[in-house]
Amino acid sequence: MQPIRTDFTGYEGKFVAIDARTGEIVLADENPRVVLEQAKGRNHIVVHGRVPYADEPIYVGLG
Repeated sequence: MQPIRTDFTGYEGKFVAIDARTGEIVLADENPRVVLEQAKGRNHIVVHGRVPYADEPIYVGLG
């Protein structure tokens, strides 16, 4: 079984939800509440979170 590789290009700065079976982005918006409301009640939809910009630092760990 191959891992799912989702291409988030073009969704920088937006909150996204993906289909857990295919890895396709099914919802995207700049407001996280909109994504959560639209994803509620749908099967196999995972709210991924915000997609960072390429030059945005990604914090890892406690530091």
